[in-house]
Amino acid sequence: MACDRCKGDTCAPGAGLVLEPALRHLATDPDEHVRARAAELVGRFVHTDARAAAALERSHTQDPSPTVRKKAGWYAPGGTIHTRTRPRTRPRSRKHDAAPTLMP
Repeated sequence: MACDRCKGDTCAPGAGLVLEPALRHLATDPDEHVRARAAELVGRFVHTDARAAAALERSHTQDPSPTVRKKAGWYAPGGTIHTRTRPRTRPRSRKHDAAPTLMP
C-alpha cells in the first residue's frame, strides 16, 4: 500500500489514506508479521502525527511479539530510525554573523 519501491514513478498514498488502517493493524492484528509491517508504515508519519508516535511507543512497550516491540522501538521517538529520519532545521547562515569587510 505504501511501498515506494513498488510504485515506480507514482507517489505513495498520504496519511489520510493509510495511517488509520495502519494504526488499527498495529494495535489489533493477530498476525505479528502484519503488525511489524504496520509499524514501518506508521513510522513514516511519526514526525507529523502524534497518533503515530503514541501507537509506536505503545507497541514498543506492550506488544506480545519481541519482533514487533523491537521494530516499533526503532520508529518510536528516540529510536534509531526516528532519529535518523527526523526533519532537520536549516542552520543559520554564517554570512550574516561575520563582521562586515571594508573595501579600500
